[in-house]
Amino acid sequence: MVREPEGNLQQQPKPVLPTKYWFPLLVALIVTGAILAVSEFSSRSFNRTRNDLGQAMGLQSKLLELQKNLAQAEAGQRGFLLTHKTEYRAPYDQAAATLPTIATQARDLAAEDKPGRDTLAALTELIALKMATMRSSLERADAGDFAGATALLDSPEARALDARTAAAFESMAQRNTVALADRAARWEDSLDASRSGILAVVGLNAALIALLALVLIRDTRRARENAQIQASFAERMRREVDERTAQLSALSEFLQVQSESEKAKLAGELHDELSRFLTPAQMDVNWLAGKCDDDGEVTRRLTRLTELLDDGIDVKRRIIENLRPSLLDHLGLVPAVRWHVEEACKAANLRCNLDVQGNVERLSPDVEIALYRVVQESMTNIVRHARAGRVDILLERMTDGIGVTVRDDGVGMADVKVAARDSYGIEGMRQRLRAVGGRMDIDSRPGSGTAVRAFVPQRLSEALDATLTRQNE
Repeated sequence: MVREPEGNLQQQPKPVLPTKYWFPLLVALIVTGAILAVSEFSSRSFNRTRNDLGQAMGLQSKLLELQKNLAQAEAGQRGFLLTHKTEYRAPYDQAAATLPTIATQARDLAAEDKPGRDTLAALTELIALKMATMRSSLERADAGDFAGATALLDSPEARALDARTAAAFESMAQRNTVALADRAARWEDSLDASRSGILAVVGLNAALIALLALVLIRDTRRARENAQIQASFAERMRREVDERTAQLSALSEFLQVQSESEKAKLAGELHDELSRFLTPAQMDVNWLAGKCDDDGEVTRRLTRLTELLDDGIDVKRRIIENLRPSLLDHLGLVPAVRWHVEEACKAANLRCNLDVQGNVERLSPDVEIALYRVVQESMTNIVRHARAGRVDILLERMTDGIGVTVRDDGVGMADVKVAARDSYGIEGMRQRLRAVGGRMDIDSRPGSGTAVRAFVPQRLSEALDATLTRQNE
């Protein structure tokens, strides 16, 4: 941990917030409250005015519907009286059924306006009287007295009722027009009030910004005086980061070892469990193929089943080899590398050359898997990115260790350091080699291919001990 200088132990604790920031903070809180207040006031005002406008417009629409339905009812009645045909009476019947509903909706819209509600009640009463007059006229017509029915409609009382109804519609429409104009004016007033409030808040905010700018200028000057102190602490932090980095590297090495152990365990379990099913199944299919008659369809299906089982066994083998190459555990590094290089080059259509120099004997399991993974990751990168045509792999036994070189003739890399920093695979190879005390270098130029060189120091006596240990196991 970073330790504070002894002189700092006697300093008084600093306040949570310097005094110089209290006033700007207070202004900021006031501005925030003002913004919330203006926003809330504007929102409520707009909503109230919008609801009022909606009610006024809805009431205007219902008045037009009342007037329209009343006119349709009168037109249907007169058409029936003139033609004596019942189909002309349909508009009246429809209007008679619709008018009460429309009148109820109009009363609901005018519920909060008592004068308007009273005027609408008088209009509704006149409509009811007019509908009653038309109903009486139709009742006479249904009785066969068409002349009396027509006379009832043309009577002075009926004409006076028509005039009163029209005047009531006109009065209600004028009243509603005035209400719409008044609410529109209130809407404009709300907008003006909102603009004024926003301008005031902007002014306060500008003042706050100016004040904070002055405070920041003063703090910048004082910050220069603290640069040396911060540099001292930065150096201490750098040392602590180096320590933490070393710890993380050790943890990464441990996790890689654990990962390889788990892969080996999983590969063994997959081999044992899948072989219990696939191998007997393949034997049974082969037995059935030998016992069945010359039935073409059965033979074809058994052949296809045999091919599927062969493919399944091949997939099992490839999965297990990718998890933990069995050749590495049973025969050592050279056969395992040779098999992997041949498989990778065959799949990618590459020309590959494996050169083994010296007696590369059995090594410790950690060293063998680390070098094998270097070759495996290098081949993967070549296939994916290098666009190479030839790959040369060198396994070399030196007096002080084992060297592995993987070289291709691909496109190369412009900046090896950047590529290594951005590649988890390259960093993973380095970590594996560090775990066994090795190192890795990469040499690459654009158009000249790439060479990956890995080296693990190991004396011949250590290799001999590892070989004897494996033989005893």
